[in-house]
Amino acid sequence: MPTAQNELAFTDAMADILRLPDQTLALAYLYLNKYLRFHRTSQSSDPLDSYTLSLATLSLAAKSTESPRRLSSILLPAYALLYRPSTPASSSLAIPSPKYDALRATLVQAELILLRILGFELRLPSPLDFLQRYLERAMEDVDRGGEDYDAWEKEAREEYGVIDGVMDTRMGKACRTEVVEACKDYQLANLFPTRAVALGVVYTVLEDRELRIEMQPREWVKDVGSGKVDHEDFEEVVEILKNRRLHLLNHGK
Repeated sequence: MPTAQNELAFTDAMADILRLPDQTLALAYLYLNKYLRFHRTSQSSDPLDSYTLSLATLSLAAKSTESPRRLSSILLPAYALLYRPSTPASSSLAIPSPKYDALRATLVQAELILLRILGFELRLPSPLDFLQRYLERAMEDVDRGGEDYDAWEKEAREEYGVIDGVMDTRMGKACRTEVVEACKDYQLANLFPTRAVALGVVYTVLEDRELRIEMQPREWVKDVGSGKVDHEDFEEVVEILKNRRLHLLNHGK
């Protein structure tokens, strides 16, 4: 049985175990970084350990994205993921039990603390809100004149194995994965507009796939971002994304 080595690995694994969509996981990381920012800029003590905080962010994000999970469905796999039992039959978390009741009460309290820090505002803007639009705009010159697969009937798409939309393509999936990784970053989550993060992700994914952008970066940002993304923000986001990826590669992650 695997065990989580840190809180980020724990959060990622729990999102997979709970079958949560990328939108939910990205929002959970935004909550996490809002919480961290609050405690960095205030004099209050930090009442939550990192793993309890991870569960609280996932639970609230799941509710906000209309993907709610029962607390028991969260706590049972979380306990197994954190503690490798030497004797599973006697050491696993049982329902009902005093241990489960205590953990459940702790998670409910953690959600309330997080809610207060967020000002009870759960619908935060996310880079995923703009990702599809920017990816479609970035690729529209290539798509123009080709087959309009989006216009096909569902039955025809299924018959010929046509992927439903751009976000289900390999490039779309790569962009979604990169956005979730970006939401883990304190600076990207707190200091930059979500539009700039989304556009920076599209740009770096295109570069990674060795797809050359013929336009000058400033013109490309204005065109694809519809004039709503500051070029300096975009440049800083791209630099952070590249440095973050280099750091992960150097540390074997």
